[in-house]
Amino acid sequence: MTLRQESPPPLASPMLHDAVHGDSSPPLADEHFEDEFEDATDELPEDTTPDLHTAFNDCEVAIRKFFNNDLTGAMTIMKPWQRASVYHSLGAAIFEFIPAMLTFDSTQINNALAALKIAIAICHEQRKNYTFVESIGTIIKKPNYATYTDMEAHAELCYAETLMLQAAMTIMEGEDLTGFIKGTIKIKNCYNSYRECSKILEKKQWETEESKIQFQSGVRLGVATFNVMISLLPPKIISVLEFVGFSGNKSVGLAELEAGSRAPGMRSVLCDLTLLGYHLVICHFIGAIGDLPVCERILHKQLKVFPESVWFLMFKGRIELIRGQFDTAIDTYNRAVTSQRDWRQFHHVCFWEIMWVNSLKMDWRESALYATRLLEESTWSRTIYSYSKAAMLLQLDDITVAEKKQCSELMRSASYYKQRIAGKSLPMEKFVIKRGARYQAQGGRLLLPAIELLCLWNMFQILAKNERDAQNVLKLIEATIERVENESREWMAGYEADNRALLRFLKGSCLAAMNLPRLALDTFDAVFHFKNDLKEDTFLLPYTLSEMAMCHYQLGDRDRALQMLQETRKKYSGYSLESRLHFRLHSKLDYIKNGSHGASTSRSGSSS
Repeated sequence: MTLRQESPPPLASPMLHDAVHGDSSPPLADEHFEDEFEDATDELPEDTTPDLHTAFNDCEVAIRKFFNNDLTGAMTIMKPWQRASVYHSLGAAIFEFIPAMLTFDSTQINNALAALKIAIAICHEQRKNYTFVESIGTIIKKPNYATYTDMEAHAELCYAETLMLQAAMTIMEGEDLTGFIKGTIKIKNCYNSYRECSKILEKKQWETEESKIQFQSGVRLGVATFNVMISLLPPKIISVLEFVGFSGNKSVGLAELEAGSRAPGMRSVLCDLTLLGYHLVICHFIGAIGDLPVCERILHKQLKVFPESVWFLMFKGRIELIRGQFDTAIDTYNRAVTSQRDWRQFHHVCFWEIMWVNSLKMDWRESALYATRLLEESTWSRTIYSYSKAAMLLQLDDITVAEKKQCSELMRSASYYKQRIAGKSLPMEKFVIKRGARYQAQGGRLLLPAIELLCLWNMFQILAKNERDAQNVLKLIEATIERVENESREWMAGYEADNRALLRFLKGSCLAAMNLPRLALDTFDAVFHFKNDLKEDTFLLPYTLSEMAMCHYQLGDRDRALQMLQETRKKYSGYSLESRLHFRLHSKLDYIKNGSHGASTSRSGSSS
């Protein structure tokens, strides 16, 4: 990627302002030793370590190869100097980190963690070192950042970036709140290191303009990602982070990422990737509204440069899915699958997406086919894949005897594959295992299991973009409610209240997504008629309350919506998928506090 010559806009982050004008003392020499480093220098080449200019060039070539699907070629450039050069080591770690975060494959996660450990050790060796006496002296007197060499400055930047990748893995490995608290030390050290980089950027005289441009690009990417990442955390975790001295500003972070996207530097494409991941994946997960025009601009730009890149094709398919363009999305995901063969994990991401697109179309057999492929090929969660396949087949009106028998076997085997990632069980695995047990207790019956999955994976908002498919799902839910009300309930084995409440929750959620808040509220009220008789599905109460809050917001009652969301967060605990809802509650509260006060959605009230 050729560096552009225009000067980047100035950095605007408050974090950078604080870093320049706040505490100027660098951390004591031992502060960053929160990890036990393995010896990373045993196999160093005897040749001279590449200089920065060579490292920059190598990284530019590796990035081009990486986004042109030559994943092996990119790693080949980084690997020879992985244990000697900060940029080669960081590059190797990034190329392991991105697929780990995209796929959650346990082998890939271990590869990323190992590469990050090596990168931290190499960066620490080449950062500015202070003796104990010098460290004490910097507490009294500001350090002279002009004495930093370009290599020391970039080593500090690469160190900060590596710590940020570790922090991101801590946050994304699971939905357990404890994991966030355990990651606080890493995040704090990352924050301190970026503060140092901010001061270096302002005070240092650079040996080359190229070195300054690349450094500025890195500080912008890091500060922006840090701000966005921290701002997403629920209040319980944010309060811990604020206690140790920092917080995140989402709007500033996104503005910095967009500035980094337009500015020169090899990290420009990483800013683009981060923006796409935030707007198209994270926002969907937390129930926020992503900026699709920004994503379209990025994809238009990058697909001109990398027309067959699996990365940008997958995000293109994602934006088509979010817009409700189901058939087009399937075509794009299939194109992404055929674009490269090196890493099968990327195929699995596409299969996962295609499975849900077919579910939204109520093409249950096609959806089950992709669940089968995931079950046979992917190692991420065979528990979730097994249950998903069974759920799709159980939606069939013409299910065969063989398929019914297969569902029973899938339900039995799902719990056998239960796994732990980074010492934690996956909350969704726990949930579907409980559903499998209910299937057995109810004599081989579940009510709308695939529709429930669509709702829990936050797919109803996407479904509503396609009116015909949304109407079909709503009719299916209503028909199921009518059938259950008119048949014997002995088969429910004590789960009568749970089943009836679940059906009302699904109907209300579908109506809310279709912009019919008054009808949705009437349906949601029925959920609470069963609250004292629920045997297992207590999660339905806080999930319903959060949906009701947004209906009131749609109808213009902002204060009531805020009150209900706060009540949901404080009143309920210990239910299934709790952390998932806390992320969404945080997102909804943020949206209402900074939103349009419901005025723009008044149409939804009259339409119902």
